[in-house]
Amino acid sequence: MLSYDELVVGDTFEAGETTLTEDEITSFAGEYDPQPFHLDHEAGEESMFGGLVASGLHTYCTCNRLATEAFFSRVAFMGGRGVDELRWHRPVRPGDTLSAAVEVTEKRVSESNPERGYVNVDVTGMNAEGETVITWTVLGMIRRAE
Repeated sequence: MLSYDELVVGDTFEAGETTLTEDEITSFAGEYDPQPFHLDHEAGEESMFGGLVASGLHTYCTCNRLATEAFFSRVAFMGGRGVDELRWHRPVRPGDTLSAAVEVTEKRVSESNPERGYVNVDVTGMNAEGETVITWTVLGMIRRAE
């Protein structure tokens, strides 16, 4: 596990990829975000998206899983302090393959507890064409080296 002290601003971590199926998209939407354009082809066709699209929450969860595999599971992550600047840039459709990249953008030692450091990381989710579909910043806490 990488400690706070081993991380450098500018470090990047690349994630693998995963493909969202129509069944996954409609199942997630049915459970957590039952908007018609996430559930039904016809409703999707009539929407501004021109077809069935994944919930933004599904896109976030999928890319967060990839970011966890690439970064959060490899560092001494103690938890998050929040998420900033969450943005959806383009819709995700059935059959889209997503990947994610994580970049360390800021770090400082905690003033109240010197055993941890605060690290901000930017997460970018992309489709197979390399187009950005989602971005956000995680405000994390990472254990310092002992």
